[in-house]
Amino acid sequence: MHKRNVKYSKEFAEFIEYLAAGRSLEEQVDDCWKTGNHSIPSVLRTGVLRNIGVKEANPKSENFIVWSCYVPFWSTNKLRDTVKIVNALGIDYNYSDKEVCCGAPMVQDSREIIGISEERKKEMDAQAHKMRQFNVDLAEKSGQKIMVYACQVCAAVVKRSFPDEPERHRFIYDLIMDKMENMDLKIEPTTIGFFEGCHKFYPHNSNLDWKRYRKLLGTVEGLEIIDLPRKICCKQDANAILENAEKNNLTQIVAPDGDCHYFLRSAAAVRGGKVEIKNLPEVLLVVLGK
Repeated sequence: MHKRNVKYSKEFAEFIEYLAAGRSLEEQVDDCWKTGNHSIPSVLRTGVLRNIGVKEANPKSENFIVWSCYVPFWSTNKLRDTVKIVNALGIDYNYSDKEVCCGAPMVQDSREIIGISEERKKEMDAQAHKMRQFNVDLAEKSGQKIMVYACQVCAAVVKRSFPDEPERHRFIYDLIMDKMENMDLKIEPTTIGFFEGCHKFYPHNSNLDWKRYRKLLGTVEGLEIIDLPRKICCKQDANAILENAEKNNLTQIVAPDGDCHYFLRSAAAVRGGKVEIKNLPEVLLVVLGK
């Protein structure tokens, strides 16, 4: 481990050491060439979380949030809205910058690689389970009982990894529902399309409470919801879903599933942005006047 110059300040030296993340100078150079980036993902994730309003970790909270490896970078706006509403509702939480991936990307890839053996698939399943257990252990060491996942993929696969603990592992939207379901909710007259998603694609996250999220929107006075057919998968033909919305004269769709939100938003941008794709927390923030 290198010693840093404290000419400027002890804090600055510690900051430089933090960015190095335990790597030698040679390893830092190697990472720059391999990835095009000096930083490691955990450092980048921490920076994003701080910039979107994540509060200081509260070790006394019963909730331990796993932010995930992709959501902070691919769905920054959605996560920002989620964090904003979680904070506004007074939900406290703990977390750790040592969290690891849930393993879903490797498991999914093992199903897509042509000719891969069943033994190799099982190896990926086992590695993924170890990663999920690692995050649970982080929470237990900190004293948290409830695992909360900011990513719907993480929530879905972890629930299947620990089938005997369904109430312990929760999607972050569930905490929002707990707080808002007993509120009197109103909004200026608004019409919006609702696309739940087909949940046919890995990880087949039909085990999350999508009907509950839809039901809450149905209680909002002034909000008219047009349910869009779920037969078409957004990963196969997002344009068909958008075309259907346009035929119904919709200018906005709420997609609570993170993957649907991502694929529909990407397709809508190519089509000229005729239909705006919103995430669930974004709509609920408007309902709360935030």
